[in-house]
Amino acid sequence: MNKWLSWITIGMTPILALGAVTAISAPSKASNVQVTCKANTNTPTVTLTLVHGGTAKDYTILNFLPQYFSASDALQQCQNAAKTLQNIYNTGSSKYLTTDKLNNQPVVCAVERRGVGCNHYSAQTLFSLKPSENPSQALYEMLGKDFKQAQRPDSRTISRTYTETKPFWWPF
Repeated sequence: MNKWLSWITIGMTPILALGAVTAISAPSKASNVQVTCKANTNTPTVTLTLVHGGTAKDYTILNFLPQYFSASDALQQCQNAAKTLQNIYNTGSSKYLTTDKLNNQPVVCAVERRGVGCNHYSAQTLFSLKPSENPSQALYEMLGKDFKQAQRPDSRTISRTYTETKPFWWPF
């Protein structure tokens, strides 16, 4: 019995050590990306801070423009969107921003894949707009330059646009 126990111990020790080293050396995604709402201007912005190679750089994801929100509503929507997007980056759960209408209310949400709308079970609503607003147009105007598509959405050719939640140059 002791002979078997010592063979098992000898065989398992390297496996357990390798697992521990792998777990310790795995990079943490949460520490590389931080999403915040910055309200130091008239237009609150959702900003992504990316730490790569020891250097931090800020990128604007969304600008809560005054033509779409009152000053107090813009700040509240910005904070809510930043919190939701931080969770998305931490979990890797959604990859695209898109627009839709839920209960006759235009909304911007995060979804896992193209072809999915804001009413999908996995969609996460970021904010809603006034009923008279075109949500695709509003999202395009609100996006920061590193997230904006080259051309404006065209309602004649597509029914819904999808914007990646990672900048075009994302390093990992």
